[in-house]
Formats: sequence, C-alpha cells, structure tokens
Amino acid sequence: MCDSDGSNPVQVTFLNQFAGTPRWSPDGQQIAFDFYPKGKKWGIYVISAEGGLPHAIVTGDFDNNRPSWSRDGKWIYFSSNRTGNRQVWKVPASGGEAIQVTKQEGSLAFESFDGKYVYYVKDSDPGIWRVPVDGGEELRVLDSFDLGDDCWVVVSDGLYFLKKDTKDGVAIEFFDFATRKVKQVAVLGKIDIFHQGIAVSPDRRYIIYTQEDNNGGDIMLVENFR
Repeated sequence: MCDSDGSNPVQVTFLNQFAGTPRWSPDGQQIAFDFYPKGKKWGIYVISAEGGLPHAIVTGDFDNNRPSWSRDGKWIYFSSNRTGNRQVWKVPASGGEAIQVTKQEGSLAFESFDGKYVYYVKDSDPGIWRVPVDGGEELRVLDSFDLGDDCWVVVSDGLYFLKKDTKDGVAIEFFDFATRKVKQVAVLGKIDIFHQGIAVSPDRRYIIYTQEDNNGGDIMLVENFR
C-alpha cells in the first residue's frame, strides 16, 4: 500500500508466491486478498492493514479468488469453481461455512451500498449483473460493458466502468441506477488498459485505474558460460 499520491510504498505481504486482488475492509483495519500457494489452489486470506501474518478464510481443492467485503464488514464475497463453473459465494469474514449466491455463473462480486444486492460479471455473457444478497432472480443491469471483468466499480447511485470502443479510445463512463442512462465522465485516449481494477475515492473526487505503459523484457548475455 502507499499514500494516495503514490508516495511511501510499503510491502504488506511476504508470501513468496502470487498474491493479489487486495480489498480494504469497510473499517480500514484489514485487507482481504487471494493467494496462490505453490502446488495448491487459489484461496482467500485476510491480513491486518499494518501487515503481519495473514490467516486463511477460504481454501480447499478448488480455486477461490477475487474477494470483496460486504458493506457492514461481516461477509466476504468471492468467486469459486467448486460447482464446475465459477459462481459467486460469500463467507463470514471471521471464517466459516461458505454460502452460494449465484446459480447461473458469476465472478467478481460487489455489494450495493444499501446491502440489498450483489453486482457481478460472467465469463461467458457480457454485461454487469445483479442478484439479491440472499440469492434469487439474476438480472443483467448493464449490457454495454466490454473491457475486462475487473474494470468497473459500484458506488451508491450507479456504476463507473471503462469502455474501449469510443472514437477517442478508452473512456470512463457512468451508469445511473435511477435513470438507467450512461454518460461519459472522461476520455483517457488510445491507451492500453491493464485489466486489473478501477476504484473511486470515498469522496467521489478521484478515479484510479491501471494502464500498461510498457511490456517487455531484457535480453541478457552470460559470459564464459559452461
């Protein structure tokens, strides 16, 4: 983690394997993330925001990843392929038995600010979907979403998302829950978006996103090789 201007970066996890998708708890005290131990499957872990030893929330013989918190901090949503295809599940933040939320495929879930719905995406069907937090009818709320399943975020009155097929390149757009209309917020230009997240600051003044500026490697020469 680092300051909001990018300064003072501090490493939080020291696991020597893949760890990612960090999500702050609502009270700012903990960070949920997914972790891929060598020779095992993706699991959900929680660590103090100050660092320390993480503790496992969901592990097992299937991939469990992409965590997010309920608005009250009592639950952690995650994606799991334990039923054969990926579905949205939730588990008590303190650990316990996981509960299936979606039945018709789902991934990358975020709870609405009023705690009534879960918004999510599907691997095989474009758009952003919604289901009640306790399960039920699954509805598509936005069908114009087309740029990587990590490039959207839920706020109190709508969804911010990245869109790539505008005439000026990638743009940030906003879907209003009340009017069901989409408006363009900003144009980022003809850039390469790295499909790993977008976020909105709590005061709604800033949006952060990831951009891929350079992707390559060095060619090395080893002298006196035997």
